[in-house]
Formats: sequence, structure tokens, C-alpha cells
Amino acid sequence: MIVNTQRHLLRSAAGIAAAITLTLAACGGDDDESTSTTTAPPAADADAATDDAADVAGDAPALSPSALTLADQEGDGTSVVVGSVDLPAPGFIAVHGDAGGTPGPVIGVSDLLPAGTSTDVVVGFAEPLAATGTVFPMVHIDTDGNGIYEFGAVEGVDGPGTTADGDVAVGPVVLTVGGATSDATDEPDATDGSASGATEAITIAEFAFSGVTEVPVGTTVVVTNNDGAAHTWSAVDGAFDSGTLGQGDSFEFTFTEPGEFAYFCNFHPSMTGTITVTG
Repeated sequence: MIVNTQRHLLRSAAGIAAAITLTLAACGGDDDESTSTTTAPPAADADAATDDAADVAGDAPALSPSALTLADQEGDGTSVVVGSVDLPAPGFIAVHGDAGGTPGPVIGVSDLLPAGTSTDVVVGFAEPLAATGTVFPMVHIDTDGNGIYEFGAVEGVDGPGTTADGDVAVGPVVLTVGGATSDATDEPDATDGSASGATEAITIAEFAFSGVTEVPVGTTVVVTNNDGAAHTWSAVDGAFDSGTLGQGDSFEFTFTEPGEFAYFCNFHPSMTGTITVTG
């Protein structure tokens, strides 16, 4: 009896040991396997997210520092030469006519210039100046990067470049045309020519000028905007400028000397026309 009892106890101990071994195996006793199943996901890279945001914020080209080197000059009235221009990003030189001592309508635009320094940049005019006058070369940055000057035609693009001090990079240049000494932007003398007293009309509609194209000296031309969009009636040589004309607004100008007067809309440069004044 004693022998049988000892055998029974040994068999029970062996069964318990086997059960413990199976339990440990089921619980993952292998160190390598447990490590591979408890790896945490990688944390978000905060520095990378900050860098991406900075890249997006830096997409817009810099407007400053821009600079121009300008000098008065003589010529045939078809262009102006800018001695040098420094650009922080690709851009243009837009030449403005004279509006009473300040920049007026754009009369010419350079080709796209690269970032950095360009020298002896020649900017041609849409129409030649008839006499000596002042023009205002101004830096504009190609802010949308399409290589096309669109300031005034597309809102919010190709704005003026600024100097290191925060001023618009622009300056006056006196152009002496053909040895003339009179300022082309002076108001014509009211006694010049003959006064016809006639009144003619030009209408703005569907983004185009229509109406009279030839008048005698002394004629008053009335321009009326019938479009829903705002427009201007601006002389290329600065002889007249209506300012902004809203729908239904009118502007009149009396021609007191003969000549050909090219004009355009300052907001939509593709709108152009010419009026011939006979003496």
C-alpha cells in the first residue's frame, strides 16, 4: 500500500510541472517574441510639421529690398533707360506717366527681369512721348510667378517692390525729347489753337471704348462709363486722366492743341484707343 501511494504522488507532481510549462509557453515566455508584439507606434515629428508650415508661409516672393538707379536723359520719347535695378525676386520695371508730379498711368513695362542686379534696362513705351516730360520707373515683383505683368488687371498680384526702408522703389526721370524744353505734362494754354466749341462723346461699354476718333481743336470730349466695372480714360502722355469712373460716371476734356492722343484704361491696359485733334 505504501509503495502505491508514493507512485501516485510522483505522477501527480509530474502532471503539475507539465501544466506549469504549458502555461508559461502560452503567456509568451520567449523574450524576443514579446518585444516584437509590444512596440509602440512612432510619435509625430513636431519639427517636421513646423518646417512644412514654414515652407508654405515662405512661398510668396519677397518685395524688399528693391532699388533703382535713375538719371535724367535725352531721347526720341519712345523709351527710358534704367541704369540699374536690384530685385529680391523676379519682377518688372513699370514706367508710369506723370500725374501732376506723382506716378500716373502705366505707359510701358519691361520684360521679366531675374532676381539680383540688372543694368541698362531699356523700357519701351506703348506710345512715344510727344515732348519733354517726366516719367516714373517703378519696381514690381512677379508675385504669382507666371512671368506676366498683371498689376491693375488682376487683383492682388505683381505689387510694387519696396526699399530696405519700406518705401516704394520708384523715382522720377526727366526725358528731354528731341531737344525740346517744355514739359509734356503741362496743361495746354487755353488760348492755343482755335476754339470750335463742339462737344463729342466716347462711351465705355463691354470693356471697350467707342465713339469719336477725330475732332478739331477746341472740341470737348465727354467720356461716359456704361459698364458695371470701374474704368479710366487716361492719356498715354499724361495729357488727361479721368480718374476712376464708376457705372454712369462721366468725364470731359477740351482739346486745345492738335496732335494724336493715345489713351487706355489704367485698370484694364488692353482697352486702348486714339483720338486725332486737327488744327
